[in-house]
Amino acid sequence: MANEKIRILLLGDELGQGEALTKALEKEGHQVQHCLRPDEALTALAKQKFDYVIADCMLQGSVSGVDFVMNVKQGNPRSGMKFILMSGIFTDKDFIKDAMTRTKALSFVEKKSPFDAAPVLALIAPDEGKGEAAPVRKTLYQIFAKEKVSQREKRKIIESLEEVSGFDLPFIYSLLVETDSSGYLNIYEKNGSVSGISFSQGQIVGVDVEDRTTYLGEMLIQSGYALPHHVQEALAERTNQKIGLRLLRANQLSPHAFDLILMEQMNIRLSRTISDQTIRINFAAADVEASQPSIDSDRLQYYLHDWIASKVTTGWLKSLYMLWAGNVITVSPAFREDHPVLEMALVKTLHGFLSRIRQGVTLTQLLEDKQNPEAAIYKGLHLLLSKGLIMFGPKSAFKTDIEQHAALRKIWSDVQGKTPIQIIDFLGPENLDEMGLASLLGPQPKDASSPTMTLWKNLRVKLTEAYQVSLDSGFREKSYTEAVGKEAESKLQASKRMEEARQKLAIGQFSVAAELLHEVQRTHPQLEHLHILMAWAKVGQSEGGKKTNLLKEVEFELVQVPAEERYDAHYPLVMGLFQRAKGDTMGAKKQLERAIAMNPSLIPARRELSTIESQLKKEKDIFANVDLKGFVGGLFKRR
Repeated sequence: MANEKIRILLLGDELGQGEALTKALEKEGHQVQHCLRPDEALTALAKQKFDYVIADCMLQGSVSGVDFVMNVKQGNPRSGMKFILMSGIFTDKDFIKDAMTRTKALSFVEKKSPFDAAPVLALIAPDEGKGEAAPVRKTLYQIFAKEKVSQREKRKIIESLEEVSGFDLPFIYSLLVETDSSGYLNIYEKNGSVSGISFSQGQIVGVDVEDRTTYLGEMLIQSGYALPHHVQEALAERTNQKIGLRLLRANQLSPHAFDLILMEQMNIRLSRTISDQTIRINFAAADVEASQPSIDSDRLQYYLHDWIASKVTTGWLKSLYMLWAGNVITVSPAFREDHPVLEMALVKTLHGFLSRIRQGVTLTQLLEDKQNPEAAIYKGLHLLLSKGLIMFGPKSAFKTDIEQHAALRKIWSDVQGKTPIQIIDFLGPENLDEMGLASLLGPQPKDASSPTMTLWKNLRVKLTEAYQVSLDSGFREKSYTEAVGKEAESKLQASKRMEEARQKLAIGQFSVAAELLHEVQRTHPQLEHLHILMAWAKVGQSEGGKKTNLLKEVEFELVQVPAEERYDAHYPLVMGLFQRAKGDTMGAKKQLERAIAMNPSLIPARRELSTIESQLKKEKDIFANVDLKGFVGGLFKRR
């Protein structure tokens, strides 16, 4: 299409502005048909195909531009047309947001006086390589292999995305902030729910999601910004005023702390959008008014760390980086030693990770190092790549048969036991054709009788079979339907095992609980509260010679707890147990008191707090006794 004229249908009843925009578009080499009425535009659409439809929201008659676009989209769901809304009257941010959500338009252009065609011209771009769309991974993550990527390139990538994984959202949020974007990101889930994220000049200023479980009272207690009895008193008041305003009025909460907790509420709501499901997205550029509280680039990088640690699964990351396993990883031109990300847990806890990257190393080589857990390597790598601090260089050819055998063995272990459909989901069908296999497996080994050759052949057969399945849409749909039913049953069983583990933890049977939780983790690593319970089981087993290693594992489990789960009473309970195991008695006491304030019936927290208070009282009595003996002895000392 790069050599063809872009066909544009313009719908608007203002003759002067319509003619001006038509001339500007034609000057750029585009083919434009200007219609004054919706019925004229529908006739034009019936006669020929258009690439873009530009509609003014304000039209004479009963049909608005928004209604027209929705009708056209419903009648032509697979047309591939892009829609742009314009208005000089309807510029209220709520109207713009509603219009963009309903129409999924490419952008909303505010008409200003004098009329300027430049914002519209900037949105019309050749659809390079009109044919089959590039896979999301190749489109979105190509950035990871480039030294420099302009803001314009990043914006074009975001605008080209339609169907993505929920696990792509952290990187997409980061890109929108990095590029100082303004507009609305609409997220459409398969169950029909719609979420909207508002951006103003690179800051997140609004998060509109379905959320009935984020309670400010619990958040204020857990964060330490408000005392439990103050929150309880505020909740007991008979008023329609929100709890935060009640506490502010009573001088029991600072305005700064209130802003921080509202930002944390935005973080939790953003976190809820990140899930293991296919979603459709649409970013519509628009002028969005700045407001407070907001999430800027500095704060977002901490949330990005938490989302990668707690929401994005290791299995998904393994799938993403499979084809880059043999590429050399190096620091990028943007790398700097004092970058805040280098001090974050996912990076700082990786032994020797950065020093090896500075020297140039492949992912396969990093994974051979058993000093760091596999999950930690993948998550640390994804964080650094998402922030642009490191990058992939060219693919490193296998230097020896041993090196190729190790890489093939890793791939075999990752696909072993998976059905063809699961292999397709893991690797992506675009990576299982002839070119993809050549890149993934490397050249055919020279020694026909070697174990490497046997493994290479077996993998080619297994992956080729999976690729053939991907071509059979009927079989694929049937397999997915069956898989959904099995997944629901499997998840139900996993939830039962996790509840059993919770009961075992409450009575101190930590090793039994750990076995149950490991079983759950193998099949459903994203189940709610899994990491909290796993940390509880491990801290309960941390006595004896393995204490240091187990406490490191507990720390990594706690890092992986999502933001929305940190306001469950079990989180401060486990934090209290962790602090006590590290020797911080007062820190443990504070966490346990928070747990009880959030859930007074949490028996394990009450039991642990009682033990700590008895210990502190005993220590105080001993100290007082020693002090008294010294005082009395001093009185009778000879002078």
